[in-house]
Amino acid sequence: MSKVSIPDEKLFKYSFYRAGTKIFSQGDSGTDIFILKKGAVTVSVDGQLVGLINSPDTIIGEMSYFLGNKRTATVEAVEDSEFIVIPGDYLYDTILKKPEIGIQLLKILAIRLKNTTKYVSKLEKEIEELRNKLRELEGLQTNGQKQSRIEHELVNFGFVSEEQLDECMRELEERKKKNENVSILKILIDKGYLTTEQIIHYVDTKKGF
Repeated sequence: MSKVSIPDEKLFKYSFYRAGTKIFSQGDSGTDIFILKKGAVTVSVDGQLVGLINSPDTIIGEMSYFLGNKRTATVEAVEDSEFIVIPGDYLYDTILKKPEIGIQLLKILAIRLKNTTKYVSKLEKEIEELRNKLRELEGLQTNGQKQSRIEHELVNFGFVSEEQLDECMRELEERKKKNENVSILKILIDKGYLTTEQIIHYVDTKKGF
């Protein structure tokens, strides 16, 4: 999203949306590109609010044009809002007459690609950190005595109940009889009794002792 100057009057139209009106909905077809001139809109994906746009000259809806996909989000006016709407069919002609619009759109795509790359890199680091903490916690279970201590602490810290632990311990014994290589932690997680966030909290707590 970025700022652009007003395009040639033959290639755009003004549109007004009252507060509470949807500009477009997730899943809609359409290639029109919207330039916010006044007002504010919200952006929602799968019913969850993900953003608020209130900066004049912000471009909205260009991804459907470039990718040929349906709308990936729902945009709704939360204030009376005015837009310049560039029909997708005329975008090429608009860019020929106003190259700065094409340049601004390219900048938008470059910024989004950069942000996506940073986000993916962050996720990879978080996944690796989680794997390391899981390995660290599994490493504490090198013998029966240590394993019993860990199980006892999980209950004491309130991560799992005695009943949940007993149930998972019975399953662990049954699966060991079948020569399955599985840990009590995996069973607790698979059953939804323990989350990865709780494991991280437990490991961090242990580091404090």
